[in-house]
Amino acid sequence: MAGSRTEILGKIRLALTNPRAEHHHGHESVTSDLKQLFASVWSRDGLVEKFQREFEAVSGEFTLCDSEAAALAALRKIIVSSNAQRVAVSLHAICSWLKVAERLQTELPNVQFLTEAIDSENSFERARLKDALEKAPLSVTGCEYLLAESGTIVNTAGSQASRQISLLPSIHVALATPDQIFPNMADLFLGLQRKHGTNLPGSALTFITGPSRTADIEKVLIKGVHGPTRLLVVMLSA
Repeated sequence: MAGSRTEILGKIRLALTNPRAEHHHGHESVTSDLKQLFASVWSRDGLVEKFQREFEAVSGEFTLCDSEAAALAALRKIIVSSNAQRVAVSLHAICSWLKVAERLQTELPNVQFLTEAIDSENSFERARLKDALEKAPLSVTGCEYLLAESGTIVNTAGSQASRQISLLPSIHVALATPDQIFPNMADLFLGLQRKHGTNLPGSALTFITGPSRTADIEKVLIKGVHGPTRLLVVMLSA
């Protein structure tokens, strides 16, 4: 984090000492300037290791899998070891692709799998969903992006997954792939701008760095006040 801050501040100082003669009024020129100022020079080499190191530094639990079978086996092990009798599964593309709920239901017949359905805007249905998620001790979701510099998971709230499914259960497992990793937040937002412009997908971006914890109450560290007490990433590398 400190290294990235130093890098960005250095680029700002350099830009201030060599100001441009012209002023840009078009959005494309401003975007070009921002890319030059904030985008770091990076490659994908080492991003998985960097994310794992920073994620584990904030008490996250990381598992790298080389196949679909290995990823499902890792999920099964997490569910069994946590003694979870109810598991909530989001509608994220990676959860649907792996058929998480269907496959694990066959292998774990005593576990109830709740597939999150949030298409309805009916307030009664949404209240019933919230109640069901509160009773599920473990949730499995996908994620949209990962930040290597801070070990952060970035989720998009929308039709695939609500914010509730990653906040209400006490254990949150996020499925991910290496191509979702960005080195830092500056590169993430530049990537979002290039891909989506001003029309960002979903209703909100949620940044999750480690399990929920706070020291607001008499400076005593308490876990699980605002979200899960355990945060895990199962990464499918193949």
